[in-house]
Amino acid sequence: MQKQQLRLAQPEPKLPEAPQPKSRFATHIASLPTQPNQTVSHWQPSHKQRNTWLFGLLIVLSVVGVLLSLTWSSVDIPLSSVADILLGQPTAQPAWRTIIVDIRLPRIITAILVGMALGLAGLQLQTVFRNPLAEPFTLGVSSGASLGVALVILLAPSTGISFAALGSNVFGNLGTIGSAIVGGLSVLGIMLVVASRVRDMTIILLLGVILSAMTYALVTVLIFFANETQTRAFVEWQLGSFTRVRWGELRYFVPVTLIGALIAGLTTKHLNALLLGEHYAQSSGINVQRARWIIMGSASIMAGTVVAYAGPIGFVGIAIPHLARGLFKTSDHRVLVPATILTGMPFALACGILAEVPNSSLQLPIDAATSLFGAPVAAWVLLRMKRGAWM
Repeated sequence: MQKQQLRLAQPEPKLPEAPQPKSRFATHIASLPTQPNQTVSHWQPSHKQRNTWLFGLLIVLSVVGVLLSLTWSSVDIPLSSVADILLGQPTAQPAWRTIIVDIRLPRIITAILVGMALGLAGLQLQTVFRNPLAEPFTLGVSSGASLGVALVILLAPSTGISFAALGSNVFGNLGTIGSAIVGGLSVLGIMLVVASRVRDMTIILLLGVILSAMTYALVTVLIFFANETQTRAFVEWQLGSFTRVRWGELRYFVPVTLIGALIAGLTTKHLNALLLGEHYAQSSGINVQRARWIIMGSASIMAGTVVAYAGPIGFVGIAIPHLARGLFKTSDHRVLVPATILTGMPFALACGILAEVPNSSLQLPIDAATSLFGAPVAAWVLLRMKRGAWM
């Protein structure tokens, strides 16, 4: 009798709970480290091997893109002659050396810098604003940088700076870069203040459109009072191009862009924490306001420098980070930062090749080529947002 009472007093065994469905974003959030030094759970050998193969594939695509860019243009130069020129050997046509060394190599380096810089800037802004459509172009950063460059170009006679022949002019290069960075950072500061008060992504994006329209109106006023030469120079710059940059400008373009990329590489821990929310970042010991300004400063440096030399280029900043996320299937910025760099390189090189018309001196605006590649990616992101998952 006592055994029966004890058996009845025992609690009934609990049935196993059915697993709750999780979205891809929630699954990713759960897989991220909860402590700064904690090992990421999805860094398993299989993932490492897959990432290694993907990194290798992107490097191979970048090399192929460089080789095609060296041979694909208005003048057909055999690959063997290109190799001879790069190795310092004599060639059948001396003019080919000038074309390769002084025109195509700076164009290739410019394309690589543009893909890397705009991709990283887009990745940083999407994380800080927690908005999958955030990038320098949609948030008005490129417009702010354009206003800064317009002040340099259209006020050149009074400042003594000629944008068309910057070359090794220290004050001309630093003035153009500085004005573009200040213009882009000013717009980002306004957007960050608004984002701290308004959580609606749609309103933030619309505000970026409004700021872009305002800066464009100011630029239009400057053009109205400019002379014909200044207006032509500004319109050519505004179309965007990889071919305008020469070795003299690269002396400033390369180090400034690498400084912005280095800051992006050093803030991966902050980006991972901000991705999980402001409260998580604060609990991790991160000064959120300082981290945001450092990240935005890095994005402004890269986006502003690209705008100064290659013109305002759209869709690169939104397409590259999402392509990198799709390839590597992670939101860990320790992987995404190098993945974005390596994804942006072949992407920008392909856009540069598309803009070139073979056996012709014609050249398409680089912004048209990036839009053809980037617009479908932006549409894909919008469709994923409608389904409730974007990362």
